[in-house]
Amino acid sequence: MTVEVRDAATVVLLRDTADGIETFVLRRATTMAFAPRMHVFPGGRVDPVDVQERVRFLSGVVDDLAARGSTDAGGITALYSCAVREVAEEAGVDIASRDDEGRLVIDPDLLPLIDHWVTPETEAHRYDVRFFAAAVSDERVRLTTTEADEAMWIAPGRAIEEFESGRMAMLPPTESVLRRLADFERAVDAIVDAASRTVVPLLPRVITDDVYGRRWALVHDRTGEVIVDRVRMPHTRETDGLPMEEE
Repeated sequence: MTVEVRDAATVVLLRDTADGIETFVLRRATTMAFAPRMHVFPGGRVDPVDVQERVRFLSGVVDDLAARGSTDAGGITALYSCAVREVAEEAGVDIASRDDEGRLVIDPDLLPLIDHWVTPETEAHRYDVRFFAAAVSDERVRLTTTEADEAMWIAPGRAIEEFESGRMAMLPPTESVLRRLADFERAVDAIVDAASRTVVPLLPRVITDDVYGRRWALVHDRTGEVIVDRVRMPHTRETDGLPMEEE
C-alpha cells in the first residue's frame, strides 16, 4: 500500500556562545505517533494555513528558491510559512516579521535551506522534510509545545557524543545535520555555508544490482539517481523510534 508523503519543515536554531555554537533541540513525547522519544529540531508538517499564507521574500527569485527546495513557488512559500509557524509554536520565538500588508517577510539569506530528507519507503508515516537554519540571540527561546517533554541548547559535537553513547536518541537526518554543524564555530559561518551548499532530496533506499548486490544507498528522491552508494542502514525507524531491522 502506498503511503502518502507529506511536506514538512524544520528549523535548526543556532546561537553563539563563548565555547562555540549551540542548537536548540526538543525531545518528542513518548505519546507521539511519529518519532516518539527522538531529539529533533522544531518543526512539523505543512498545514492548510501555511498554503494560504502570503509571503514576501526580501532576496532571491522565488522560482530559484523553489528549485532549491525541489518544489514549486507555492510549495516553497508554504514550507517557509510552516517553518516560521512551527518555531513560534514549539520554541516561542519569531524568526520572521510582517509588513504593513500583513504578509510574512522572509529573508532567505538569513533563513536558508540547509538540508532535505525524505522518509524511507519502508515507513508507515512518510515526510518530505526541508531543514532550514536561523541564527538567534533571543533568550525567549524555550519549550512551548506539548508534543515534546524536554528541550535544550546543546553544542552539535556534544549532541553527537550523547547520541553515540546511547543517551540521546535521534533520527538519521538529525544526526547528519548535527555532524555537519560540528565543523563550525560561529552561527554566521554555518548560515553562509547553508546558503551556498547544494541541497537535494535525500532518500535512504535499498537497491540491488549484479555488481554490488543488495545494499542501502542515498538516492535523489525525485530522479532515483544514486547520490551516495553503500551507506550504513538507517539505525532508527522514524515512525516509532525503534531500531531499524534489516528485511
